[in-house]
Amino acid sequence: MKKLAVLIPTYNSAQYLKESIDSILNQTYSNFDLYIYDDCSTDNSKEIIENYSDRRVFYERNNKNLGISKTLNKGLDKLLPNYEFVARMDADDWAFPERFEKQISYLEANKSIMLCGTQGFWLKKIYENPLSGWEYPITNNYLKLYLLFAASFGHSSIVLRSDFFSSNNLRYDENIKTCEDWNLWIRVSKNGEVSNLPDFLMKYRIVHTSNHRAEKNKNIHLRERAIIISNYWKTFSIDLSPEQVFEYYYSSDENIKHHFQSKLKIIIDSFNKLFLNYGKDLKKEDRLKFQYLLARKVSDFWKRSNITAYNPVIWFIILTKVKFIGKFRLIKSQVT
Repeated sequence: MKKLAVLIPTYNSAQYLKESIDSILNQTYSNFDLYIYDDCSTDNSKEIIENYSDRRVFYERNNKNLGISKTLNKGLDKLLPNYEFVARMDADDWAFPERFEKQISYLEANKSIMLCGTQGFWLKKIYENPLSGWEYPITNNYLKLYLLFAASFGHSSIVLRSDFFSSNNLRYDENIKTCEDWNLWIRVSKNGEVSNLPDFLMKYRIVHTSNHRAEKNKNIHLRERAIIISNYWKTFSIDLSPEQVFEYYYSSDENIKHHFQSKLKIIIDSFNKLFLNYGKDLKKEDRLKFQYLLARKVSDFWKRSNITAYNPVIWFIILTKVKFIGKFRLIKSQVT
């Protein structure tokens, strides 16, 4: 069995494709094959790919436009039986040269980890080199909880262990239009350990026409998120409907104000139960971060209701009902 396959799906990304491919071919770790799956692009993607003479580059073109999930599953079906690891990469992103070297080394030293991502920068201009960026959690226990609120992995950054995916029949859900990655990471985390490296090894290009950012998909994206998150809450024996999740997480219309006090008590109670039952499994640093994350989610819900920040009844509910964080840090989280 070969060591590593890199899977890049592409659709009309010719203007970015060469930068993405070059960043992979210039890795310090060279023991891989690169498979580019073209989902019937109408630009000059094929010409760009076939211009490479590197024997590690393989070009596959779909007979018809399948969409991202079906294209990725087609790639996994071919690659999982033949490679120990499969790495993901998007056609508009860029990987630092040490990415594969660090991820493969980590996975070989940590056999219990079934999926490994990295930190990365989200940029409108890919040539920028920021000094810092948004950081995803690193440890398995925190990631399992963080997935209730965010996708938690940069899709282009992950490397997965093939035999685990094969034995658990893990693939992208082809019925999901915009959150296929988030749904898959949740299913992976239910069956095995996951991790992110602390290293910033990716640059993600912010493209407003990308799948989940496209204007026509924004509402679909949030609704799909709500369904995925609602189902995942059940894993922790907490029942929040997709409608509740959508309202608590994303909605900003006037309906939030209706029965707001009751809704606020429900979300606080859910956070209390979650932290009481699972917070003890977190490392101290992760526990502190998670407490603050939950407190900020309460604050965000309050702000989106457009109810004044000086409402004494709301303050009373928050100060008396919240149990997952101390009073001083709670107050600070609500006013900053």
